[in-house]
Amino acid sequence: MLHRTSAGVGLALTCVLALVGCSGSDSPRSTQPKRSDGGAGVGDPYFPGSGNAGYDVTHYDIHIAYTPDRAPIRATTIVDAMAGQNLTSFNLDFSGLHIDTVTVAGKPATFTRSGDELTVRPRSRLNAGQHFTTRVSYHGIPHTLTDPSESVPSDAGQLGWTRTGDGAVFVVSEPIGARTWFPGNDHPADKATFDITVNVPEKYSVASNGALAEGPVHRRRRDWHWSMDRPMATYLATVVVAPMLEEQAHSPAGVPIRNFLPADSSDEDVASFAKSGAMVDYLATLFGPYPFGEYGAVVVKPELDYALETQTMSLFGSDMLGTDSEAEMTVAHELAHQWFGNSVGIRRWADIWLNEGWATYTQFLWLAHADPTFDLNQVMINLRARDAHELTPPNDPGADGLFTSAVYERGALALHALRRTIGDEKFFEIAHRWNEKYRYGTATTAEFVAMTNAVAGRDLTGFFHAWLDDHEVPRLA
Repeated sequence: MLHRTSAGVGLALTCVLALVGCSGSDSPRSTQPKRSDGGAGVGDPYFPGSGNAGYDVTHYDIHIAYTPDRAPIRATTIVDAMAGQNLTSFNLDFSGLHIDTVTVAGKPATFTRSGDELTVRPRSRLNAGQHFTTRVSYHGIPHTLTDPSESVPSDAGQLGWTRTGDGAVFVVSEPIGARTWFPGNDHPADKATFDITVNVPEKYSVASNGALAEGPVHRRRRDWHWSMDRPMATYLATVVVAPMLEEQAHSPAGVPIRNFLPADSSDEDVASFAKSGAMVDYLATLFGPYPFGEYGAVVVKPELDYALETQTMSLFGSDMLGTDSEAEMTVAHELAHQWFGNSVGIRRWADIWLNEGWATYTQFLWLAHADPTFDLNQVMINLRARDAHELTPPNDPGADGLFTSAVYERGALALHALRRTIGDEKFFEIAHRWNEKYRYGTATTAEFVAMTNAVAGRDLTGFFHAWLDDHEVPRLA
């Protein structure tokens, strides 16, 4: 996620050209004794109730029927999972909507709800290692998460299924908004593949994750079936429903690109993504092959003050568009997340700097590549000098600090300092190895430090402690 104009990282991005005077392995799985229900959460202190430690989801199949001039949805989510222990019950994260039926292995199951927790009791015990399918049918008006009592970070904005004044819909799920529109194991430690099918009137388009199979019109309605065949965290799933125009292209190396913009978008709006293909190919040289089958962007009409790295289909508020350097950095930032955060995910929210630090540094790497006059080192020196007073340690920033400038800027500064310490060859070797070893999985800061030590051939634990954990920001040479 990138907040362009909020306090913190957004200010740094707005002023970046002025800074140089130029133009143009810890797991959140619970350590408590195993319970027959897997527990109410995976053990992440940032969101104690999120996820369930008793099973791993392998696939979500979500079917939603929505009519924009009516608020309610009618939906079914099928959750394929494997029990990690013997279970007499298990929890799904699910908020607000009315449940019609729940079945496990094709048989009716009993269930109870308490807040965001849906507790399911199958007819027969699930044994450790057993694959099982849960089907939840539900309906109602999805609500957004905005109340601090719902443990929403103060800087996260409005989360979940959001309906605009004209009936259009967009979904922002990071960090805990997925539960507003489908039941699941809502924590990044548990990634799964997805099929998302949304049935809407034929004049509307639907943008989501993965590859698109657009169905035929039946009774003036159409199914839009999106298939994400690589593991994805729940917070990266999205749906956008609106009248939209679709733009298709390929990167010079052949990566398919599909963008969706509001139907009344200007040529300048469309041009905001003109460099996406070149960016995909360039970042592949830095980090390894693009990890998914295609890439794209979807733009929503509301001014969100941020963009979000929803997997393979980054989401942008209308205020994030443009062809200036600031807008270009935003596009590069969200694209970088496809490697850092989406393909290689975090196993616990405390390590979010691994996502945002890399994405923020990458937007500067892109500008340095695109503009020979861009002095990257001087930018980073000036950025540190200007904002050091507000850059608290980015490692383990707390639930309310997930999207602060410390995570973005100081994370990027730490990476730049690492590059200067060990040299370009080893730095980008680490970037390649990281994306190869943990592709489609999850990783931690401890694993990043261990890999860096191995590639660098020396112990850099003290370096990382100074940049990630100490209150005082080290200086850049």
